Amino acid sequence: MKRLWIAAGLLVLLLGASLANGWYAQKITGEIREGLLQAQSLAEQEDWTRAEALTRQAYEDWQSSRSYFHITMRHSDTDQVLRGFRQVLEYLQLREPDQYNAANADLMTQLELLAEMEQAAVANVL
Repeated sequence: MKRLWIAAGLLVLLLGASLANGWYAQKITGEIREGLLQAQSLAEQEDWTRAEALTRQAYEDWQSSRSYFHITMRHSDTDQVLRGFRQVLEYLQLREPDQYNAANADLMTQLELLAEMEQAAVANVL
């Protein structure tokens, strides 16, 4: 009977850790996406300097959490986000609105999907 309680306790602990991981991933990527969305609004107003500053801040936020994401997620997915940031920053420097908007939308979608992978959902379990 004691083993059953230990096993049940471990399962509850793992479930709690999994839910906390999903919440944390959602929180981090949500904050980064919000910064990218604000940068896109500034770029649409042709305030490229502030848009670039906000995007660089979002990139720094990503870099500060990058180790966490590399530990808990597939490296190919996190590397794709890094490539996305580099594309977005390049288009910001070139002041290319069409390419920037497309690359920024793609990056925000990648961040959203990254957080979705960690959520407690039937699709993620099966």
